[in-house]
Amino acid sequence: MTIDYDDLDFHSIKKTTIADGLELLKAEKMRDAILVLEKAAHQFPASYEAFEYLGICYLTAGLNNRAIGALKKATDLKPESASAHYNLGIAFEKAGVIEDALVQYSSAVELKPTHNLAQERVIDLANLIPERNKSRIKLLRNK
Repeated sequence: MTIDYDDLDFHSIKKTTIADGLELLKAEKMRDAILVLEKAAHQFPASYEAFEYLGICYLTAGLNNRAIGALKKATDLKPESASAHYNLGIAFEKAGVIEDALVQYSSAVELKPTHNLAQERVIDLANLIPERNKSRIKLLRNK
């Protein structure tokens, strides 16, 4: 699955441990990136970027439950971030929690109707959800 970085503000994190962690993430040095971004999340507890990058590192490393925790924190800090909701959807999907994944993908589409990656996941996953549970998914209520 494709990670979404679209909503992240790269300029606000210059010269911070968050930026250092991002560089390690880009270099695919996940172990070091995780360590640096865990430190960054501790240093900057109000930075959704720190938690979203940390969540992305956890996702890439296959640490799905940790990814869910970090990405939930990112969506709490910036609920209007379509990328955070989409990435949280990936974490839920990888953890096998399909209904919660669909809720997050739907939120991403609601926040950014042109979010093609999230739209594709909504369509693909909608058929896997039992009809009785579809009321939880905002975009599926009227279908």
